[in-house]
Amino acid sequence: MRVRLPILCTALALLLAVAVAGSAEAGPRHGAEWLCLVSKANPDREHTIRVPGKVADRLIAHTRSYRGPCAEYGESKPLGEGTQTAYSQTVGDRPVSIGWRISDSALEGLPYDPPNAGLWCYDKDGDGTTDRMTECTGGYETALKLGPKFRDQVDSPFTYVLANWNPMGHMPPHVYDLPHFDVHFYQNENSERLAIRPGPCPALVNCEDYELGKDLPDDRYLPADYQDMDAVEPAMGNHLIDPTGPEFNGERFTHTFIYGTWDDEITFYEPMITYEWLTGLGDGSRASGCHEMKLPQAWQQSGWYPTQYCIRHLDNRDETAVSLEGFTYRHAS
Repeated sequence: MRVRLPILCTALALLLAVAVAGSAEAGPRHGAEWLCLVSKANPDREHTIRVPGKVADRLIAHTRSYRGPCAEYGESKPLGEGTQTAYSQTVGDRPVSIGWRISDSALEGLPYDPPNAGLWCYDKDGDGTTDRMTECTGGYETALKLGPKFRDQVDSPFTYVLANWNPMGHMPPHVYDLPHFDVHFYQNENSERLAIRPGPCPALVNCEDYELGKDLPDDRYLPADYQDMDAVEPAMGNHLIDPTGPEFNGERFTHTFIYGTWDDEITFYEPMITYEWLTGLGDGSRASGCHEMKLPQAWQQSGWYPTQYCIRHLDNRDETAVSLEGFTYRHAS
């Protein structure tokens, strides 16, 4: 009888899990947890299992497995010399995480000059040309849809990821002017985002659209400390910033969290992470981890919303993931 190699590899991985489970000592890692089982020989075959924590640790060490239920992958596109992919993880109709995963090679060969793709420009001086240094904004952007199952079956407003590579950073100067990625998780339609036009108002946005961006939601929908700093950008919306963050108080910018608004609504959640921090995760000089978000008192729309953002390097997969996690169901009020 001929046994297919993918089935054999999966069976061997499961046998390893059973063997480790039998020998694992009781302890804090002994409770069962979700794991996506992936063998090195068959990385495209993924199986969701529940195993003791120590078993999960061993499987991750010896295979391409990763924590949580297996992901539904959305769109994937090139980045640098690698790839970037939107993904989600769910148990039934409850989200565990939504995220943006990049291969380690994606951080190599990134564009630096000019500092943006020239998609969102405005001829401020009226000379008939646009200077990519002074009259264009937005860095290098890629929109990635989350998978159809998540978008259609999970009661959560998030539908796609917009990842922006900013090789020279952006405003305000001496704070966010380091090379970094903006990872936006959008709630409004992509067509509405794309309709926010460039123009002569602050951050190179159309002045009528600038006014829509300045129309903020009621205070109960905004977390404490977040402020409007005139960061209304074309093809994005307004960016509300927390000036109590360490980067505004004498520390070097590493990562932070931003809330996005447009026309009286919260429209995106945005972890923002420096290139330096991401490469540090890969070489072990920075630690993977999750970070609590400041939350509003109320939500405009019912659904599942995150309470933390996480930045992790998956050593066994040569990948980095930026995700929203800790989902709680909120009722509109």
